[in-house]
Amino acid sequence: MFQLFNRLLGQLRLLVSCDPLDRCRQVRLPSRLVNRSEKAKDQLARSGEAEACRWLENNGMRVLQRNIRFPEGELDIVAREGSVLVFVEVKTRQAATFGTPDAAIDRAKQRRLIAAANRFISLFRLQKVPARFDVIAVLWPPGGEAQVQHFRNAYQANDFY
Repeated sequence: MFQLFNRLLGQLRLLVSCDPLDRCRQVRLPSRLVNRSEKAKDQLARSGEAEACRWLENNGMRVLQRNIRFPEGELDIVAREGSVLVFVEVKTRQAATFGTPDAAIDRAKQRRLIAAANRFISLFRLQKVPARFDVIAVLWPPGGEAQVQHFRNAYQANDFY
């Protein structure tokens, strides 16, 4: 009974926390990690996302959530930089033969990401928090080092309205 009370008290503290972005980090949303494929391309994507998280944290950002799936689409990484909420799409490729990884994020994909981000913002009541959309392109040749490119503010939600 005492443990249940402490857990409920902790959740209540989160709800009244003065920093709404801290609430995002504490709540665990359903993720697609449970039924992930073992295909080589999916393993490369997971490795690229892990590398992107390390890169973000090494550059002063704090990862709040990963791999959040909504009906509108999936958010690879939700992070914070200071008081700004950052939605990060990660694209990983082994080679740039068919274009750079960031080129794979077309306008339709951007629309889906914006819709998913709006759902996340509504869910956590973050309408007053400034937000931006970043893209991280990871080029990771077989047996080589990962090359990470970070595109800050790659596109904006008002580009579509």
